[in-house]
Amino acid sequence: MFRHVFLFTSLILCSFLLKGQTWAPDAGLVKPFPARVTVSSGQNPAFITDGNPHTFWQSGSPLPDGYLSRKDLNFFLNPQHYTLQPALAVSHAAFDGNTNTSLNLPAGKQTLRLQPASPLLLLSVKAHVQDTLHLILQTENGRHLRYTYTPSDNFKLKEFHPRTSAKIVALSLVSAAPYQLFELAALDKAPVETVVFDYGRVRRIGWISSRQLNSRVTNIRVLAGNDRQHWREVATLNPKAIPFLHLPLTHPVQARYLKVVFSLPLSNYQKAVLWEFAVYDKNGPYGPRPPAKPSANTFSQAFGVNTVWGWGYSVYSDRLKPNTGPQKFSDVAKNIRSYERLDWDMVSPQQTPDFDRMAAGAGTPAKPWLNWDREYKNWKQNGFRIDITLAFKQDNFPDTLWKAPYREAFAFGKAYATHFFKKEHLVSMVEVGNEPWDYSGATYRKILNGMTAGMRSVSNVTVLSCAVQAFAPQKDDNDYIARYLDAGSRKVSGLNAHIYSYVFQENGQRKAVAPEDPRSEVWSMNNLLRFRDKNLPGKPVYVTEFGYDSDGGGEKCTHGECVSEKEQAVFGVRMAMILWRLGARQFYWYYFANVAYSSFLHNRSGLTGSYNTGFRDKLSFRTFAFLQKQIGSYRFKRILREDTGMYAYLLENPNTGRKAIIAWRPTLQHHFVQKPETLSVPGRISRVVSVTNGQPVPFQTKINSVHLNLSGAPVLIFLKQ
Repeated sequence: MFRHVFLFTSLILCSFLLKGQTWAPDAGLVKPFPARVTVSSGQNPAFITDGNPHTFWQSGSPLPDGYLSRKDLNFFLNPQHYTLQPALAVSHAAFDGNTNTSLNLPAGKQTLRLQPASPLLLLSVKAHVQDTLHLILQTENGRHLRYTYTPSDNFKLKEFHPRTSAKIVALSLVSAAPYQLFELAALDKAPVETVVFDYGRVRRIGWISSRQLNSRVTNIRVLAGNDRQHWREVATLNPKAIPFLHLPLTHPVQARYLKVVFSLPLSNYQKAVLWEFAVYDKNGPYGPRPPAKPSANTFSQAFGVNTVWGWGYSVYSDRLKPNTGPQKFSDVAKNIRSYERLDWDMVSPQQTPDFDRMAAGAGTPAKPWLNWDREYKNWKQNGFRIDITLAFKQDNFPDTLWKAPYREAFAFGKAYATHFFKKEHLVSMVEVGNEPWDYSGATYRKILNGMTAGMRSVSNVTVLSCAVQAFAPQKDDNDYIARYLDAGSRKVSGLNAHIYSYVFQENGQRKAVAPEDPRSEVWSMNNLLRFRDKNLPGKPVYVTEFGYDSDGGGEKCTHGECVSEKEQAVFGVRMAMILWRLGARQFYWYYFANVAYSSFLHNRSGLTGSYNTGFRDKLSFRTFAFLQKQIGSYRFKRILREDTGMYAYLLENPNTGRKAIIAWRPTLQHHFVQKPETLSVPGRISRVVSVTNGQPVPFQTKINSVHLNLSGAPVLIFLKQ
């Protein structure tokens, strides 16, 4: 009996353990509200909610004859809209939306009196006549409009366009001979196509994501309701908008139904298209923000800068002049992340580099002159903690080069960790790939798992995957997390992301937005954290690239994503603080300097100008250097305010117990306009300074609160010990 109980208990325990170990590749996703979709016409309505903005539903054509069978468009398909004089015993056959049924009418006059009077934009008639059939429209001001249907028109659906804005009170059919009327139809308003979403129950709708590019649609309205009869407009969509767009609603609505109405021109063969339509609560596809927790790292331990061999000078750093290269940037950051191209280390994965021979001056199989030790030792001497991303893509190290990906990656990882971690202690963290998003997912996963295992076989080194995101499986960058990590990737030390605060505009061009903008991908940290909690509990998240492109440093920024030099500084600080608050273990600015080419995406993201300007400082360089000096030894403690009026975070020095607050208005525009604000503070204030210029900021205090003029530029509020 005891044996059976023991076995049963063991099975139950194993099932719980297995359940806890289940890998959930979509654990970070926030799914839109599920909906049953009804369309007015057309094909493939399922494509509207399939999560793929490259598939679409297309309606039928209301004109020339698609509207005939639709009660929402065909005025005479609704018997309550007219009376017949004289009355007919059987009338439906000529007003049923079917051009193959008919009604035989005698010679004379048949009148339809409209109730109520209505404007008619289009009349459609199909008949078989022996003599001319006269159509006479009477307007409410007594005017008569006359049209004819002749024997030469027999069996054709003929269109008539009344040229009047006046309402029609009656329509008379007059013929000197009996005739056969197949159909009489009318449009009293512009043709529309509709898509109705039934969300099953009342939802609090706060966000619409959609792609609705159309060629001829004139406008698109989104209506909300709790039944199918009463609607109110909640949004309009631009039918010419090119990309997939996010629309946070200013005022969330409570509704069970949404109806998207496409207005079409009064022309034949026009159709509506809807590529994708997803509805969420106010948090959209990112979901709610996690509760803030005190940071494990100080600001100096958390903030870093991206760089590369030679720091833009194309020579070893030990050949640089004082106060240039790594020496210059030691005031800004204590962490640096460098791009070590795999094709600099080896020509093919079958030739594992001997890094000890490299250090002795023999170079690598790919670069006989290369000595990473020489470069990295100089950086260490300048006080940096070094993180390396082993970068490879199809254009410089194709995935077809890997013949046995796991085994070859294991060998490389073991050799790399043996030299750079175990022996020389030069590198603190390594990423397996930077953005290898054009690689085969299956090949990459073998490389990741093999290289991680190889490194861990000799050293307990921090190993991350390439940069991924967990909120958008169909994103064009092809960087969705499920493609690059699977259950075999549990040995990675944490998750890695590149996050930029860009959004697409209706014209398809991207622009930079403030990090607090609800559309900003800074909030995609929420998705990564949910994925982490499910699949890699307790492991940290690293943001190894973030930043903004800007003017400054002696160079212009002219592409669509550019911001001003001052905006780069204030947005950069605000985004760094938000990433810190969201729990990022480390976050690295991209890039240390502008790139010495023309202005395009990321080439103007430097904290300084490029080599062409002598790496002239931007305001962002001076601002982050100021932060290092002022709060480098502080940790994030908790949120004091995080609302539309103010963001304020409490910081604390763990060694001295001193506290400070960083605060700003989360402006989406007019970033440097000051407004009076009040903040409750946990202590007495010693001073308030601007982070962009270090100058004192006037303030007034009352019991447990401070009053000051605040803009989008953050200030530091230091509390007395």
